[in-house]
Amino acid sequence: MPLTTASHDSLPYIDPPPPENGPYSLSAATALINSLLPPSHTQTLHPSLPPLPPTNLTPLAQAEQDRIAAKEPLTSIDLSRYELDSSNPSSPPSTSTPDLQQKNLQEAYTSSTYLHSRAQHLALLDKYGKNAWLVGNSQLEDLLRRTEKELAETREEVERVNGERKRVQEGAKGEMEGLERGWREGVGKVVEVEIAVADLEGRRMRVLREGGGGGR
Repeated sequence: MPLTTASHDSLPYIDPPPPENGPYSLSAATALINSLLPPSHTQTLHPSLPPLPPTNLTPLAQAEQDRIAAKEPLTSIDLSRYELDSSNPSSPPSTSTPDLQQKNLQEAYTSSTYLHSRAQHLALLDKYGKNAWLVGNSQLEDLLRRTEKELAETREEVERVNGERKRVQEGAKGEMEGLERGWREGVGKVVEVEIAVADLEGRRMRVLREGGGGGR
């Protein structure tokens, strides 16, 4: 159920457009509305809106949100662990220590494992990548066709609603003009009656004053 009831008092197909200048212009109405709004109305939510639900982000997702909010660049995956340190070549066996040999062996094993895995991935991509790419393109084309169909149906629905709205408003145009004309005539007659009453009251007061003066 909506929090507020939408009410549109304008009839765009039969109402005359507002004047461009003057106190009844659209710019004057907008300025009057803005003068009644608080300065923070563009940053604060309406009081009738419910509060936002609490977020349950993981620490990793929260860190990513903080990075985006701070407009920091995205850091890519560090590949240095898969590369041998060329700045410190392995020492000759006669001068190297067991710890250094173990470290160099671990780095070489890590690099070899990475290169072997990459070679397997490239072979799989060469064998199945084309078909997967074609299947993915086909799925995207199907999604695009469905989206375009929904868009066309939505546009047709909007045009149908607007056409029905225009037809109803134009059908009621004569009645609206007749009611407005009758209202104006009724208001004019009320004003005429009030003027006549005021005139009679003035005559009555003059008669009373004249009668009272003659009696003395």
